Amino acid sequence: MLRKLAFALILGICAARPAGAELLGNAESQKLVSEGHALQAAGKYKEALDKFEAARKLSPEASSPLSSAAYLLQMLLPGLPEDAAGKARRQAEGLAREALKLAANDPLAAEVLRMLEDPMATSGYKPNAEADKAYTEGEVLFHQGQYEAARVKYREAQLADPKFSAAFLMEGDTYFMEKNWLAAEMLFNKATQVDPQNAQAWRFLADTLARLGNRAGLEHAALHAVAAQPSQMPSWDRLAAVARLDGKPLTRLQVVRLATVSLDPKTGKATISLAEQFKGAKVEDNSDYAVWLAYALAQANALTSAAKEGRTLSPFALEQAGWSTALKVAGELQEKGAPPLASPVLLTLRGLKSPADLEAAILLLMYREAYRPELEAWKKARPDGIRDFVAAYRLMP
Repeated sequence: MLRKLAFALILGICAARPAGAELLGNAESQKLVSEGHALQAAGKYKEALDKFEAARKLSPEASSPLSSAAYLLQMLLPGLPEDAAGKARRQAEGLAREALKLAANDPLAAEVLRMLEDPMATSGYKPNAEADKAYTEGEVLFHQGQYEAARVKYREAQLADPKFSAAFLMEGDTYFMEKNWLAAEMLFNKATQVDPQNAQAWRFLADTLARLGNRAGLEHAALHAVAAQPSQMPSWDRLAAVARLDGKPLTRLQVVRLATVSLDPKTGKATISLAEQFKGAKVEDNSDYAVWLAYALAQANALTSAAKEGRTLSPFALEQAGWSTALKVAGELQEKGAPPLASPVLLTLRGLKSPADLEAAILLLMYREAYRPELEAWKKARPDGIRDFVAAYRLMP
């Protein structure tokens, strides 16, 4: 079991601490990236970007210099003027996508794209000024490899703001870097207790429990990481590693919405936009087009009806309305002998067995932060919902 567990780790369970050469580059490049992170923590953003660029030149095959620069730019977006923000957003997206071409398992690049695609994505707890100052100083020391000194600062931050889970998390990470697994486990556990919605804390706890050979604890932490933020792929990577241990690998669904609907608040009219690939398509000849058109029409009808009645339709309810109709149409097309669906996504979703399974699929495989109220209610009603859904369908986003 321990050998199998180690193999799963090699395959990518510890995506937060990946070891592939394509991700990290040579030793000098890694050093420059670490120096860049230290400069970023100190608020020296231009100098940090210069370090990431120097690292890229030293190891053009490595993704981490690109994803690090993308993450820095993404974090700066809220404070930039509109024009500058638009340019930085495009640069961040471009860098993240280039990083993923070099290393498909780059967690930082995946997180950048998640945050760019979901404008409501939360930025995390805001500590008080004293805690924030100590934490920032600790981050600089951490990225310089001064772990004992960093711990002093993280502890100062904890005392200044006991609700600041990142301070406990990062103290734990200093022990993790020193391979002191028991101390790391204790601090990561504390971070999850302070903030159960801290998906990163659950992931780091999963990594530590894996190294301690605690398979049950690993699965427990991975499930909680997914529950905290279902759209974060590194959390699913941990759960997928557990599935591989059981010989039941997960399949990535990767839903890309090929139809969108917008409502003009002045006229109350809905506008439907379909992907370019459907230009000139006919419903009778292209079942994928028919299903996506049904999805969009259902959402348009739901939006206009709600507007006429003065109701507010939640983003989750809108998504549920679209998929409920789309999958009903997909089933009817199959019964009528229409051309078969070509999209693996539509084929998979058509195989869902109940409205309850569709609800779970939207919350887990298509999550947006706007669905948070429905997610929390669903988790409360179905404490084992994630485990049950994954066991039934073997799917991940």
